[in-house]
Amino acid sequence: MVKRTSPDQPHTISKREFLEGCAAFGGVSAVMTALNGLDMGIASAAEVPPNLMGSPKKGSKVLILGAGLAGMTAAYELGLRGYDCKIIEARPFAGGRCQSSRAGFTTTTVDGEKRTCDFDEGQYFNHGPWRLPSFHHAVFHYIRKFGVPIEIMVQENDLGYVQYDNASGPLGGKRVRKREIKADMRGYTSELLAKLTNQGALDEQLTNRDREKLTDYLIREGFLDAKDLSYKGTIHRGITEFNAMGTIDPMGSSERPVNNVMSASKAFAFKEILQSGLGNSFQGVTTIDHPATMYQAVGGMDQIARGFERAVGEKITFDAEVLELKQSEDNVAVTYRDNKSGETRVENANFCITTIPLGILSKLKTDLSDQCKEAMVAPRKMTVGKLALQMNRRFWEEDDNIYGGSSTLGIPGHTVIYPSYGYCGKKGIIQSAYTFGRAAVVHGKLSMKQKVEQAIKRSERIHPGQFSKHYDNKAFSIDWHLTRFSEAGWAAWAPSDRAKHMPVLRAPQGRIYFAGDHVSGLPGWQVGAIESAWTQIEKIHARAMKA
Repeated sequence: MVKRTSPDQPHTISKREFLEGCAAFGGVSAVMTALNGLDMGIASAAEVPPNLMGSPKKGSKVLILGAGLAGMTAAYELGLRGYDCKIIEARPFAGGRCQSSRAGFTTTTVDGEKRTCDFDEGQYFNHGPWRLPSFHHAVFHYIRKFGVPIEIMVQENDLGYVQYDNASGPLGGKRVRKREIKADMRGYTSELLAKLTNQGALDEQLTNRDREKLTDYLIREGFLDAKDLSYKGTIHRGITEFNAMGTIDPMGSSERPVNNVMSASKAFAFKEILQSGLGNSFQGVTTIDHPATMYQAVGGMDQIARGFERAVGEKITFDAEVLELKQSEDNVAVTYRDNKSGETRVENANFCITTIPLGILSKLKTDLSDQCKEAMVAPRKMTVGKLALQMNRRFWEEDDNIYGGSSTLGIPGHTVIYPSYGYCGKKGIIQSAYTFGRAAVVHGKLSMKQKVEQAIKRSERIHPGQFSKHYDNKAFSIDWHLTRFSEAGWAAWAPSDRAKHMPVLRAPQGRIYFAGDHVSGLPGWQVGAIESAWTQIEKIHARAMKA
């Protein structure tokens, strides 16, 4: 069993701490898998926006608070139906958290500190959303509509490394390829099941034909020796030598090396793998929400937001910070400050869609009901931080044959995520921190210098001597819970609070409607933002048509 990686990790943990631990060791994939177990599914419910029949009365106006994906989706779709839409956005740019850091990009903390990215031209980092599974149909709908180029994002690469310094046995502190552990664990477990089947342990459950089919499957699955059903290693766990001009034995193993094409690396002992707990770090099949290959926008995920902005940009008022939200029977009034001029202005509309993060909206002056105000403060603000380093040589590709994917030490908050773009180029951006929960709070208190030093020190254990040597003295970090106009990575709902308060936030609050990923079943995902907007514009249109 893998030992605790932090001395302050408790022996008994709450549900919140459990999810944070899942994030630390398995990333968002593990968190989403755990959430699925709590009946918080991740499927995209719709593939196209609602078909809004009929046209509203001339001059019907909808005021939208926030130019993130939810806000721009609402403005785009309602605009097509003849509504007069205006978006008020506090930031000087569109996209909400759908951001990518590249040369010149600037973000501001809640304390007013400005962080400007200085990566080389052509280098970027998706410090907001950074991957898409293929079944998030709502996002792909607009990717196609706005002509946003998409490319493969390598989520899982078996050539990445895993190293757990606190693991038990000979593999503790040893850097190994993920595929080595996967192949050996699969081989040994296949051997056990195949031999048990052959010894009659499953005779009551299986027919003779079933046992033959199962054994054949296990031989192929575990690369077993068909004669004695044993796992003796396989060339497919990794090679030590390669010569393209030789000949090959497909069933080569460490004990029967293939001629002179590829020589198999030696398998780890089954007991050593079990002692280390490394085998428990993987699954035979990737989770549905984080398959081995995912998708990203070419040139940065903010290109999706830019696609929307090209369609609705003229409707957006930037640097407009909402101060007050009031409504009457037939009107909504929003008071906001122009952060460039300092002037205070009031905008009126028939309806209002607010996508402002709940933690921020709850602090503003509104005349929403007490029930609604209670719902707005119910979710926890998820603390999230990221850090990326620019490297002047792509050593992970040149020296380790790693193209995309990740490596891990199992340290909460630390990761080595390799870029899925710019292959075989000179330089590249590596994400060296992705923190959640308490780890994000600690990480957010560090200076940039401290963050970089910590990341390099930790990452050197995976790529000895490479990070310190090839760090290009350019880095970018964001702490979403400390970022102005965000103040959280996303809204984290407890199941009981979700059941109690989500119906309130999804229902019309007079003439005010809530949209954004925080009122969807998928906080933190772009598809949640888009589908929440689809849901609310349908309600507004139905109401407008009855007026």
